[in-house]
Amino acid sequence: MTHNSDPLARAQNTAHEWLAAIGEALGTHDRRYTYRVLRAWLHTLRDRLTVEGAAHFGAQLPELLRGTFYDGWVPSKVPIRYGCDDCIDRIAAEAGIRRTDVRSAIRDVSEGMRELLSPGSLAHALEHLPRDLREMFTPTARELVPSTASKEDEELRELRRKVEFLVGAVMDLSREVSDRGLSHRADRDPEALATADDMVLPQQGFS
Repeated sequence: MTHNSDPLARAQNTAHEWLAAIGEALGTHDRRYTYRVLRAWLHTLRDRLTVEGAAHFGAQLPELLRGTFYDGWVPSKVPIRYGCDDCIDRIAAEAGIRRTDVRSAIRDVSEGMRELLSPGSLAHALEHLPRDLREMFTPTARELVPSTASKEDEELRELRRKVEFLVGAVMDLSREVSDRGLSHRADRDPEALATADDMVLPQQGFS
């Protein structure tokens, strides 16, 4: 039986999986480019957080990317106060990309990270940023934390669709039976027929 003797193999595989996911969010298969942008994104976010905030966020990362996250970190100097223009300059310089491409790159990485991190982790980190930077780092594809109310509304709509379908089917069947049995209807119990109609007809107003 053969064994993998590389103790870092699993950590490397996980890091490559994350890198592939971020690359997909960026729309590229270039791993070097993806890593440069991700590293710049991590460092820029890290330096705007407090020591506690950075530690909490870093704990969510896989082992090798956690090393990237902390590379060059100076806890005594954070949080570094910078605005959107400084943020763009930092990422453009570290990632080696044009300033005009930075905003979309930030959002793309944020989109990928949101899918990889545990639910709410990215939202929690971004809460510590000033509003302008938070908006820059916020993914745009969907809300950071899906609304529970939205899920409940969707479930209710699905239930309504099912009930409406069932009511329609029962009414169709009732009409078919009625059409076929008109000649025998006089022989049936009028009270029973009225009760059956009352069970179905009120459902027509369900919406």
